Amino acid sequence: MNALSTLVFTNELPPAKKLGEELLLIYDQILAQKSPVFKKWSQSIALKYAVKAGEHLKDIEKFPGHIKAITKLTEQTSVKKLTVVVVGGGSVGDFGGFVASVLKRGVRLIHIPSTWLAAIDSAHGGKTALNVGGAKNQIGTFHPADQILMVRSVLMAQPEARAFEGFGELVKIALIQGGKLWADLAKEKQVNSKVLWKHLQAAVQAKYKVVAKDPHEKKGIRHVLNLGHTVGHVLESYYELPHGIAINYGLDFALRFSVQMKIMKPAELNRIYNEPVMGFLLSPLRDDLISVKSSDLNEYRRLLLNDKKKTKAATLRFVFVAKPGKTVIKEVSVDDLLIELCRQREEELHG
Repeated sequence: MNALSTLVFTNELPPAKKLGEELLLIYDQILAQKSPVFKKWSQSIALKYAVKAGEHLKDIEKFPGHIKAITKLTEQTSVKKLTVVVVGGGSVGDFGGFVASVLKRGVRLIHIPSTWLAAIDSAHGGKTALNVGGAKNQIGTFHPADQILMVRSVLMAQPEARAFEGFGELVKIALIQGGKLWADLAKEKQVNSKVLWKHLQAAVQAKYKVVAKDPHEKKGIRHVLNLGHTVGHVLESYYELPHGIAINYGLDFALRFSVQMKIMKPAELNRIYNEPVMGFLLSPLRDDLISVKSSDLNEYRRLLLNDKKKTKAATLRFVFVAKPGKTVIKEVSVDDLLIELCRQREEELHG
């Protein structure tokens, strides 16, 4: 199965009849409430399943109810003709992609991301996921979309605050790619929808460059895409942060940890942080999100031990940065991560 979907950049939603013979639309219910254009467009699709976005949507305990309703909705459709069209952000994309991968043993899938976070990252690469016991993405499948439509009018219709949620993943892929993408993004003096659309195509192509080398995550190459995610996921779960904000925080931790591990030179870190765009990188230390209380550290430990990047009992693969365009993956123990969290906290407090 090809993990590289066909990418289409377009200003407006295409006529539904051009997407396939028989369509099942799985969509974020807020779009029908907030977007008259989407509401009108969706009326031409007979089979629709509205969902409420958020990590709760991906809870495995709720999935049987969803799939029972969807199976009934699609009982008269043909497996060869059916296309699942998913319109929404990351959680809706993960859920809808999983549905497409198991419904009738797998049907054609089209993603139309409606958030910057999904457009930059989660809609690409073919991974689907559900959560188990509060731990993110514990089960899933590889089921690449046949097409991914980047619709400017849909993305620009988001509240401007959503642009900042996509920013963390944009910086992440720019640090991984380096070169022109990093050089161009680094010069930006603001973060808004216009800036994200400007860099969107280059960011997605950078992700596909990694995915193409390791489409099913068998070689370890694709793991580099988890830059910023180890501590990011802990903060996301612990504080119930939006994913993109949590990854923004996680990048700050990873860059500082890279210097502490002598993978990045301090002068390189200073160069990175002196770039205009890095004024928008969040610091979990500055925002007082890192606690050294034993009860909090124990919860961090529990969340780290649930991390799917774990290689053995208490060891994870962590993505470090030597410089933009050069990353290093090393195994580190959960204890080492907790010690580094405490070290960064002390450094922030005492300079």
